[in-house]
Formats: sequence, structure tokens, C-alpha cells
Amino acid sequence: MQIIDLIAVAVCVLGCGALWLLAERADRIKSTKWKLLWLLLPVPAFVITKRGPDISLLPLYLGTVIAALGFFTEAKPRRQKLAAAGAVCMLLSIPVCFLNPRYRAKSYLKDFETLFSCMREHYVLTEHKGIDWDALYAEYQPQFAEIDRTQDAGRNALVWGALSGEFHDGHVGYSYCKEDNDAAAAAIKAALGNDYGLSVMHCSDGSFAAVNTDESLAAYGIHNGTVITKWDGRSPDEVSKSSPAYGLSTFVADQDGHILMHLDSYPDIDNEIFWSGLLAAGVGGESVTVTYLDDSGAEQTAVLPKTGEYFERCRDTVNTINQGIESANLAWSKINETTACLRIKGMSYDMKSYNSAEDDAFNEMKDELRSTILQYQAEGVRDVIIDLRSNEGGSPHMVNGVVSMFAPKGEYVNMITGVWDEEHHKWATDENGNYIKGKTIKFQGEQLLGDGRVILLVNSETVSAGDDMVKIMSDMENVTILGFTQPNGSCQAVTFQSADFGSLSFSGCVTLDQDGSIFIDSGKDRQSTDGDAVQIVPFDAAAIHALFDVGRTDSLLSTATKEPCSYLVRWAEENQCPVLYGNRN
Repeated sequence: MQIIDLIAVAVCVLGCGALWLLAERADRIKSTKWKLLWLLLPVPAFVITKRGPDISLLPLYLGTVIAALGFFTEAKPRRQKLAAAGAVCMLLSIPVCFLNPRYRAKSYLKDFETLFSCMREHYVLTEHKGIDWDALYAEYQPQFAEIDRTQDAGRNALVWGALSGEFHDGHVGYSYCKEDNDAAAAAIKAALGNDYGLSVMHCSDGSFAAVNTDESLAAYGIHNGTVITKWDGRSPDEVSKSSPAYGLSTFVADQDGHILMHLDSYPDIDNEIFWSGLLAAGVGGESVTVTYLDDSGAEQTAVLPKTGEYFERCRDTVNTINQGIESANLAWSKINETTACLRIKGMSYDMKSYNSAEDDAFNEMKDELRSTILQYQAEGVRDVIIDLRSNEGGSPHMVNGVVSMFAPKGEYVNMITGVWDEEHHKWATDENGNYIKGKTIKFQGEQLLGDGRVILLVNSETVSAGDDMVKIMSDMENVTILGFTQPNGSCQAVTFQSADFGSLSFSGCVTLDQDGSIFIDSGKDRQSTDGDAVQIVPFDAAAIHALFDVGRTDSLLSTATKEPCSYLVRWAEENQCPVLYGNRN
């Protein structure tokens, strides 16, 4: 029984005792004020209890009513009997709560019905992605019914993660309530499996390699970059698909609600392929048999024992590959004499501008950026690196403000909004079912860098307004985009719906490209439209060495600009990349 409910019972029983004693005084002093005290007893029964009424607490509620009947009589014996009867009735709540398996049961099934029906009605990518709502309901409703029966908070998080992953949409995600956090985090960590001393990543040449390896694996000849050919007799990408964490779109949070790790179902299929070996390294029992190529190229096998949970190593691997500059949002740093870097973690400047639908709200931000850029120019800076890795999105109007500083002079179209049909409470479509184009969001380029260049750094967690920025800068001749992966590929505006024990975010507001098609989001083919311009930096032995052996260096930025012999500079030179190599011809 919950402590708060026990407190409510205790307070109400003590209240009955007080009324029993007051009955004698009220019998001697006739006053309406004394009578009103009998009507106050139901108040703590409903105010103290944490989540409102519960059927198991019916004796408590009934007891307060019995005691309150003393208001309607002035006879001392009758009032004392009512107070005693009320107290006894209230105490019956304690065994009832302990014996009733549905005491304070969370309405997980009701939450599913509420959130699913809302998303079914308002999700704007249903046709674009080919969502079969009936099939999804048939698959997931029985699972939530079972969760509701067992009250398994961890399973609730996993099944919501699986359902969210069905959409391959970076804006679809379930947030569980704080009181479910420990159970949810434990379940997701368990789904990631066991640690065997390494992670596995898919390399650009199609092979799979060990990364983030434990020192103990050196005894087997396994190190960062060792090619892994089989994991318990199967290819790593095949094994990944058997992981309970495969396809989940969910997160692990600490007790304060800070996200420790995010799992993604990857809207763009190319990003899924990049990460296709990651989950394999958590699949297995007390040990796994790993087949690999030693340094001479000969195939070897090793039986690796389980050493704990895979969660920490998996998270560390993802963070190392996805690393961005650790700084405040919109923070600048001078990389070398001719290059400065702007870190943008999210497309938000302040709350006032974030909640505005106008570009003018970001004039203060633009003034700050303009001043900084001109100051750097005066110091000899020619090029700017914009670090968009793991940019969590935000306002497209902030995107306009930032991009306008660097875009060649002229007018640009960012996106086009949909048209809201007030009468039918939905986004308007034409006779063919296509969304009708509304307001065109435009901006003017200032080209503050002159003939200088802009480099965007992206990863698979560059999402929403981050995707937007990548898309609109893709065709600018002074821009080059680099990353191990493409950006996330999700750019419809997000909507939230809350239920009793969680909330759901999903794409609920339409954004369109200039031709009226869906802006950026991947369709049935799982190919987003903002990734073609990304120059994919090979994830190979050299990249693995830079990331996991050489002090975890930022191979997309720090070593590229500070050390002439670094991996990325060598790659840029070999591929005649005009941005990092400084060739403007």
C-alpha cells in the first residue's frame, strides 16, 4: 500500500477520534460552528491521496461519509457511534488495498487507446509512409492489454518503443512518467543485452569491425579495427536484428529525467545500415563465440565471457562516434588562423523567439552572429565550420536567421506550411489527397563570409530543424556537408498528446517542399531528401583508430583542423575536398 494512502487513512481515523471527543463538547455547547466540523472529514480522504480516488479505498471514503452523518444529529451517543463506525470502516481499506491486485493500477491500456487514437487521427505522414493503422492496432493492443494486467512498467516502455519505431520518424516517441523511470530504464538496459568487451560497427567497405574494445581482448588478438566476421555463427547485422532492442525508438533516463541514451529506429535506411552492427555485441548468453580476422588476415575464433551489461559500452560507443563540440548552444571557437567554429546544439535562442512564428523574433540573435562573424573576419578568418551533430531541432525561423548570415545573396525558400481546415479540424488536402500549400517561409542571404566557405558537420541525430538547415544549405555553392552518416531525416512539425502515465510526440503539423511534396521526411522507401549532398566520410580503420585509440579525438573537427597529418585532413586531400583543403577553384 502506498505511504500517501496510509497517511490518508491515519489522518481520517484520527479525525474520527477527534469527532468522538468533540461530541461531548458539542452536546454541551450548541453551535453551528461545531456541527460544521463533521462535514470536514471527507476532505483529507480526497486531498491527501496522491492520484485521486481508487476503488480499493472505498471503505475509507464510505467511512468519512458515515462519520459525517453526525452533522445531522445532535445526540452525543449517536455521534460517537457514527465516529467509531466510520473509523472501523476506514481501517478496512488497509487489508482491501493489500489484497486487491488492481489497487492503484495504472491504466496502461487506457493510455494506449487514448494516444493511439489521437495519433491515428492527426499523424500527417500516414499516406506518405503507408501506415496501416488497423494492422498496428491488432498487433499492439493485445500487448498493452497484457501490460495493463501485469502492471509491468518496463514492458510498457519497451512496447511503446517498438510501436514508435514502426514509423521510422524521428518525431515519434513515447515519454514514460517519472515514477516508471527506474523500471523502464532497467528494461531497456536489459534489452541491450550483455557486455562481452567490445562493440561492433559496420564499416564503409561492408565489413564489421570491433570498436571500443576492452584491454582484456588483446589476449585474443582482438583490438579496435579487428574485422568481425561472425557472432555466434551469424553475421553481425543479422544478429542485431535478433536483439530485443532492435527497432526501438526510446530512451534511457536517469532519476532526474536526464536522457542517458537514445535508441533510434532511423528514418533513413542508410543510417540504419551504418549502425547495423551495434546491437549485435549485446546478444548472447554467458559467453559468445566470435569469429574474426587476426592481423595476418587469418580467421580465428574466440569464446568471450559475459562481463556485465552492454548498456554502458553501447552508450559510450554511440557518444564517441556522434561527438560534437562540448560547449553552450550558439557558442563560437576559433579553430585556427583562418577557421572558426559555431556549435549549434538546438534551434532555439530564447523562449520569446522560440514561440514566435516570425523571422523578426530572431533579430537579436542575427545581430550577435553578424557582429561575431565580422569580428572574426577582421582577424583573418575565412571559413566557418557549423557543428550540427546531434542538433535536436527547434524553430525553422532560427534556421532562417542563421543561414541568412552565410547564404549567397538573394532570396531563398525554406519550406511551405500546410493549410489548416478549421471546419473539419485537419490539414486541408486537394481532390487527390495531397496537402494544400500555405505560407511560404523565405529569407534573404547576406553572404557575410564573402568568398569564404561553410562546412556543416552532421550525424544521424541531426534532426528536425537541424534536418531543415542541412536541406536548405545543400544547394549553396559555398557549403560542404560532412558526416559519417546523413542527418536524421525528419522535419514535420511535432505535436504532443498526454495521457495519465506518459505522453506521445508525433508529426502533427505539415511542412512542404516547393513542389508541394512532403518536406524531407522519408516515405515508404525510407529515403529522406536532405542527405544526398552529404559527403560521407569513410568509417574505416583510420577513423576507428582516430576515434577509439588516439585519445578519443574528434575526427570530424579537432584533428581535422589542428593536426595536418590527421585522418580527416588526409581523407580530404585524397578526395580533393575544397573545404578543408582550402582550394576554392
